[in-house]
Amino acid sequence: MILVTLIGAELVLRLFIKLPDPYQHLRSQKYSTGSVIRLQNTRNTDLAFVFNPNELFPKEEKNIINIHINNQGFRHHEDVDTSRNEFSIFAIGGSTTQGYDYAYEKTWCQVLEKDLEASLKSPINVYNGGTAGAAMFDHIALLQNRTIHLQPDMVILFAGVNDLNLLLGDDNIYRFDDVFETQESISWYKLGLARFTLYKLFLNAKRRVHANEDSPLFRKADENDTTIPEGTPVQFADHKAPPIETEALPLGKNPVLDYDYYSRMVRSFIATCKVNNIPVVVMTQPTTWKSSDERLQKYHWMHKNRENKFSKEFMQNSMDLMNNNVQQICENQKVPLLRIEKLIPNNGEYFYDDCHFTPKGSVFVGNTLAEFIKENNLIKID
Repeated sequence: MILVTLIGAELVLRLFIKLPDPYQHLRSQKYSTGSVIRLQNTRNTDLAFVFNPNELFPKEEKNIINIHINNQGFRHHEDVDTSRNEFSIFAIGGSTTQGYDYAYEKTWCQVLEKDLEASLKSPINVYNGGTAGAAMFDHIALLQNRTIHLQPDMVILFAGVNDLNLLLGDDNIYRFDDVFETQESISWYKLGLARFTLYKLFLNAKRRVHANEDSPLFRKADENDTTIPEGTPVQFADHKAPPIETEALPLGKNPVLDYDYYSRMVRSFIATCKVNNIPVVVMTQPTTWKSSDERLQKYHWMHKNRENKFSKEFMQNSMDLMNNNVQQICENQKVPLLRIEKLIPNNGEYFYDDCHFTPKGSVFVGNTLAEFIKENNLIKID
């Protein structure tokens, strides 16, 4: 009788409720050589980003951010339209470009856009192509396959820390026969149960119970004057857990890194821009491993690979070397370079961890980059 009742309920629910498979991403592994860009944003997508902030993130800031990805996969409220009379700038980088932790208008891309528009009295759009975790091979793929055909008037490259982490623990940095891996393990019976609507409803109910008002990860939306539209996909992040996980790792011996790999990739990116007659501006990577701010020190988490953590002095020295190499490349190629790490204050007002900006830090980067572009007359409006 119970079995018949469950089967009947399942059949009825399937007629009226359509729920996605929560484990679809775990059902198969495939080679990434069939995909041009490893990490990219899905076009024409709206999502909500919910995060658990640490003590350095301003309490008055929202922790629920509604994100819009436009028709070409960039974070911008407007679609890309090559027929429009505008000066188009495409920013390419990782999470420090993406800026999901703060409202759209406080991302450095939007700060840059508004500053330049106000100063130059001309329509300018800065399309945000930042993707969390993206490294130089992702940036080159995004440039070649998602950007060049859009006829950009300028491209901005902001990279570094993800490539350093890549060098720390990846023996396949060129992605040859790269298999998409997952760190999430799911029992075979759960994969089977996830085919049923009843189980999907159970998972949704379970998640709602955990997302109660006592959990700091899910502050009430109305307290932040933010709402998540019904049916909008949600991405979650936690500023507090990663430092704890990193601290638990053993201290490893400083590895020998192939710094020239990063230099070759940067040269390739610049060469791709040049051969397509696209002006390019490069920013170096700021990091906070040597910050004197003790509050900031306890929220570091990126000085590791899967097996070990490494000394912060080694990490900072490595990043400094990579930034110096980029400067040499830009000087040789006559490419404008903004060494933003030498200008931004290295403390908890401007960063909340190893390299990610607070809203104040993001605004600082946007304003500083705008001044750099204007002072060097890098935009010529007809």
